[in-house]
Amino acid sequence: MSKTDAEVPAEVSRIARRVWIHTLEATDAETDQYLDAALRDRSSATQAALDAFLRPHAIAVVGASADPNTIAGLLFGNLVDSHFGGVVLPVNKKHPTVQGIAAYPDLVSCPVVPDLVIVCVPASAVPGVVAQAGALGVKAVCVISAGFAETGADGAALQASLVQEAQARGVRLVGPNCTGVLSGTADARFNATFSRAVPPPGRTSLLSQSGAIGLAVLEAAEIRCLGIGGFVSVGNSSDVASNDLLLYWGQDPAIDLILLYLEEIQDPRWFIRIARWVGRRVPIVAVKAGRTEAGRRAAASHTAALSGGDVAVDALLHQAGVIRAESIEDMLDLATMLSSQRRFRGRRVAILTNGGGPGILAADACETNGLVVPELTELTMGRLRSLLPPEASASNPVDMIASATAQQYGQAVRVLGAAPEIDALIVMFNTPLITRSCDVATELIAARAELSRDVPLVTVFMNREGPPPALREAGIPSFAFPENAARALGRSIAWEDRRGRRAGRVLRPDVDAHRIGPLVAAAGRRASDGWLTAVDAQALLDQYGIAVARAVCVRTPGEAEAAQSELGCTVAVKVAAAIHKSDVGGLRLGVTTPAAAAEAVLAIRADLESAGLSGAATEFLVQEQIESGQEMIVGVNRDPLLGSLVMVGLGGTLVELLGDVAVRIAPLTDCDIEDMLQSLKSYRLLTGYRGAPALDVDALRQMLHRVSALVDDLPEIAEMDLNPVFVLQKGAVAADVRIRFADHPSSP
Repeated sequence: MSKTDAEVPAEVSRIARRVWIHTLEATDAETDQYLDAALRDRSSATQAALDAFLRPHAIAVVGASADPNTIAGLLFGNLVDSHFGGVVLPVNKKHPTVQGIAAYPDLVSCPVVPDLVIVCVPASAVPGVVAQAGALGVKAVCVISAGFAETGADGAALQASLVQEAQARGVRLVGPNCTGVLSGTADARFNATFSRAVPPPGRTSLLSQSGAIGLAVLEAAEIRCLGIGGFVSVGNSSDVASNDLLLYWGQDPAIDLILLYLEEIQDPRWFIRIARWVGRRVPIVAVKAGRTEAGRRAAASHTAALSGGDVAVDALLHQAGVIRAESIEDMLDLATMLSSQRRFRGRRVAILTNGGGPGILAADACETNGLVVPELTELTMGRLRSLLPPEASASNPVDMIASATAQQYGQAVRVLGAAPEIDALIVMFNTPLITRSCDVATELIAARAELSRDVPLVTVFMNREGPPPALREAGIPSFAFPENAARALGRSIAWEDRRGRRAGRVLRPDVDAHRIGPLVAAAGRRASDGWLTAVDAQALLDQYGIAVARAVCVRTPGEAEAAQSELGCTVAVKVAAAIHKSDVGGLRLGVTTPAAAAEAVLAIRADLESAGLSGAATEFLVQEQIESGQEMIVGVNRDPLLGSLVMVGLGGTLVELLGDVAVRIAPLTDCDIEDMLQSLKSYRLLTGYRGAPALDVDALRQMLHRVSALVDDLPEIAEMDLNPVFVLQKGAVAADVRIRFADHPSSP
């Protein structure tokens, strides 16, 4: 490596080191074993740090107030009222008691050193409190106070000094500008937030990057009787952030479900790794708000147009194995399902109702959410007919009609739950004239006890009172409408299907790192507005073994004649500039003679001049024309927050119109690539649709691995389109290549 440093410019040396390092990592990177080892080490350190926040023995509230109408007063009152089993220490310079409890003028005066310090003083005083806490050996400080980075440059500077003070003294920070922390596990129960709602204790944890949203979710959880085992409002996320809490809760045996409200995802690569690892044990449900800048700016390539903004967020959460909720209500619906049901046999659903219309809605909702409403066997329908009046329908959905009794509900659930053709039940109740919902609930609870635990029973009570409380107490999920129930059930089963999958392996080509550096440096110098020349783009792809159709770069009609003769086949003649060629007359296909190649150059030049693009008409490609295969697109768009997004889909000129693409974040594992390909509607075109020969899908897989390695090594690549990529019966080859380097390449 020292030889390289001596012989090439510094920027080339850095590129070579980057590629070389990544190549060494290829043997173990992203395997299940690698993740286990790396994350287990990181998890143990995180657990020690966060235990002080969520399992403290003594809590001090600096700035505790006697006024319940202030944040400091409400928070301290909540802490006292939550019957915390440890020591509560109010710190207040002006008053000897706070809400009837002896107070102390500062932390030094407290009779014991607290494990957790909650800070509710003006922002300017917070660094001093953190310094005092650190000097005493306190390891956890939660800063409720606002007035930091959320307020502008001065606040950001104050926050930076606060973090510096904490790091210097070995203190971990939650906040600032947050609503506090809450624990509802059996061994640690306290409420150190200013929420007026207090959900029951439970096994669900919640992280919120918005204080207001966090308080709203706690209130909704209380209404739904959804038990909360842990809540952390991270505020400005100056230190403790989502990745830390994911690791902590993911290894906490008292937590069975993790809910996230995210406005940004810090360190997306680690987020994916951590969430994949944690998700093997517990489901993670996230609401992600906001859009990235990449999604708002004008797109210069097909890939940028199709992979920015929310598509990128979807890709990240999908790769991480996180269930993305569309709204807070959706997140709570999923929590209602997953907090009560964790084992799922399959997707075949029986619908039981006392009204035909709701049954039809439920059936439609099931199909929409990937569930199957199968026909019942004659044996099952016969058993149902013996229980129900002649007017009832024993087919699925089973309509017991409005006269159905509570006992008939229980009997029908037993029949359907035992039917081998059924994996799950959605039971719907509309209040009729006689049957009471509480009686139906009693029968359902009794019937549920006789069903296999992997056959979920989901209820929908479409009445003013909602589901009877007994159902919640029995752990039977209930929803207001069939669409909510079907969506929560379908997405929960999908999570179960994905949970057991391995993380996958990142496969890399053998790349000569010392050749990449000079090539990238030279290509960058020759680039126009960041776009590489056609020759440089092809040379870069060659280094990674990405096949491109044979081509010769020419400038004159005479050179085009010679190039067509040299290639000796039907060719395409096109402008070499990085523009959408077919839109401006920059492409001629089916050129079979040298003379026709010369004429094509002249015709393209004239069309470009007519379109006001004469500056682009300087270089042309005479390229072997691919006559067979399926047109696909492979592309890259670099998101400023999430990194390089790799896209694959149906290619050609209609790629944006049809939008049949899949997007994931590099580096791609073999599992990611398989998931991408099989998600495409056009995938069947590659595997032998309607008698056509199967194409070389494995060659397309290999191309995606190589593209992933290329953009992972070179964050200089801001955009790349390989469109079309022809997938042949043997091999896959790109026919058109566009690569743009960022204005300011990332440092290694």
